Amino acid sequence: MDYDFRIANADTNAGLTNTVLHRIMATVQVPLTQAKTHGDREAYRQIYRKVFTQWLQECPMAASPRAKTDLAFRSQLIDYFAECAVLKDLDPQQTILQIKMDALTAALQRTPIPGGAWRVAGPFWEYATLFKQQMEMTYTLLQQMGVLAVDPDHAPEGVPVRMEYSTFCQGWLPHLSPADGERLLKFYGLAAEYDEVKPQQTNSHTCGACGSELHSLPNAEKVVCESCGFKIDVGSEAVPCQKCGALLSFPVSANHVLCPYCSTDTRRV
Repeated sequence: MDYDFRIANADTNAGLTNTVLHRIMATVQVPLTQAKTHGDREAYRQIYRKVFTQWLQECPMAASPRAKTDLAFRSQLIDYFAECAVLKDLDPQQTILQIKMDALTAALQRTPIPGGAWRVAGPFWEYATLFKQQMEMTYTLLQQMGVLAVDPDHAPEGVPVRMEYSTFCQGWLPHLSPADGERLLKFYGLAAEYDEVKPQQTNSHTCGACGSELHSLPNAEKVVCESCGFKIDVGSEAVPCQKCGALLSFPVSANHVLCPYCSTDTRRV
């Protein structure tokens, strides 16, 4: 699924999200360093809240569509991101690991390959091992401090750290030989294992906010429209537009909408 998501975003600017985040981070390094030096966790937290707020404004595709329209979800997501950064950056053990990681990063070498991507050389496997240790330590700390419970996406246990591993592997696979690529995936427990996915029966709906087609599993009550980000009530009967007849599923708690096809005010009965 991570691979499919990457391919789906291949022709969009989703790949710019890390570049944008690095640019924003470069503007706050001085106050971050000052807050870290003085052990001011609250100042550190507020700086990161501003960073992630700006990041989501510039890169809305980097988060769930709900972040576009659900302000409570967006605020909780920013708080979650900021708290993760505070715990990781201000943990003394992580500081020691990061110094080692920076040294290994500086020692990595790039070997040009004619007609292809450069290959990494140097202490790559020490680097990969240390990254795994760093992530295991980070997510153990986040679990112990209750931060993972604040994640508004409510990711199942183990999924966030596996996503970290997947992101790491996706970045490095183009720069490894096929054999080393397989070794890396096995090292992180991501070696390809495929099960046949049988199509599931779904129900079709029309988003009353933007007109996009929605699909939901039988007995679903609410779905998030990936086009506009509104949470749509699919558990209730669709309401026909009085002018064009389009069957519209309303956003949760909305009593009327402007038909996205003909702009007629359409109300629940």
